[in-house]
Amino acid sequence: MRKRNLRSIIVFALILAFMPATARAQQKEMPEVTLMTAVPNFAFGAIWVAEQLKYFEQEGVRVKITPSPSGSVCLNAVVGRSTNFCASTSEGLVLARVEGAPVMAIQAHNRAMTLSVVLRKSIVDKLGLTRQSPLHARLMALTQLGTIGATGPGAASEQIIKFLVKKAGAGSTILKFVYIGAAELPAALMNDVIDAYALSPPSAEVTEPSGKGYVLIPLGKGEVPELTDYHYEVLMVRPDYVEANPKIAMAVSRAISRGGALFRTKPEEAKSALRSHRLFNKLDQPVFDLSYSTVADAMPPWGSMNAAGWQKVINFATGAGIVKDLAQAPSNKEGVLWTNKYVGKP
Repeated sequence: MRKRNLRSIIVFALILAFMPATARAQQKEMPEVTLMTAVPNFAFGAIWVAEQLKYFEQEGVRVKITPSPSGSVCLNAVVGRSTNFCASTSEGLVLARVEGAPVMAIQAHNRAMTLSVVLRKSIVDKLGLTRQSPLHARLMALTQLGTIGATGPGAASEQIIKFLVKKAGAGSTILKFVYIGAAELPAALMNDVIDAYALSPPSAEVTEPSGKGYVLIPLGKGEVPELTDYHYEVLMVRPDYVEANPKIAMAVSRAISRGGALFRTKPEEAKSALRSHRLFNKLDQPVFDLSYSTVADAMPPWGSMNAAGWQKVINFATGAGIVKDLAQAPSNKEGVLWTNKYVGKP
């Protein structure tokens, strides 16, 4: 009996000693990849939740995530092979393909455009509008503005204002833009230098606590049909990389899809994970709550895509002038701009 007990103790001790070594070996064997996001905002909520809850590791891959200054930097990094994956806006991908860049989308983490259009609060009050006002009345407010801020010429922050004014039936309205970069837009509005701008949360929402700004049109809520059921932020990759690394591509795609799905299956868990992420844990609670409310509905049940959603992206890219020659607009068919080959299933 003593010998049997001693043997059991020895075996158990060996198991305990061996387990950490196995874990270290598995950790060492787990592939490492790099992923850049266009900017560090709530539009990429599925990625931040996946990172916070260790979904990437659960899917068998370690991911180093780095926010970049802009979508073009992110996209160029993928094309130039200095990063493996880029998460950025789909209309940028459309333009890149028109220009011949080897890149495609393998996952979508928004189902609506998430830009929030913020106006100076004094203008909104003068017009007697709120977020609950009829959409057309809010769109018409954009025709009565002075200087509008944008990140750069031709950027989505400019094109979306033009698109919404045209949707209001006031396409002939003269719009005056000033290009000052995303970081400067909130201060410019709060100091009455500009009347409005459009950026994804929390870049517009941060102006509300001061009483200077008011988010009048949160597009992430899905009020504009042309920009809803729309693949906005997508995971991009070079076709040659994804063909050579299909398991890694599927692991990254699945992790982000799981992060987005949590907003629908367990919204409080998603909100808590996002709140505790290093990018947002110091935000004022009202700003966080408003930002979360404007993007939660934009999260898809899964990251798969379809031709109809891509046609909306192409329609916006051509209608807003991002792609200037309609004859050059790419097809919406799977295999051209996008594929579901690597996204997996819930």
